[in-house]
Amino acid sequence: MSADEAWEDLKAALEHYAPPCSGLHLFTADSRTDDQRDACAVICARCPIRDLCNHFAVASRVDSGFWAGIDRAGRGSGRPRTSTTDAGAVPPAPITQKEEPS
Repeated sequence: MSADEAWEDLKAALEHYAPPCSGLHLFTADSRTDDQRDACAVICARCPIRDLCNHFAVASRVDSGFWAGIDRAGRGSGRPRTSTTDAGAVPPAPITQKEEPS
């Protein structure tokens, strides 16, 4: 899958749903502590669009931010690092509908 295709898939999902990380600075910070990475991983583990996020991050080789349970800061090559969070231990997050402008 190309980065453009992965972005289109993720963008389509984001038009209908606000992921649990939406607006949280921690996901775009330049660096994170181990505790902050663990907190981000827990949020990602419950996200219903995590796979789309991961496909985009891998296809576009992102090298900053926290994407789909993986801290990509300084990674350069975009290869995922193994997450230490047990995704099965965290219940899925509810999908939040975006409000339509009136």
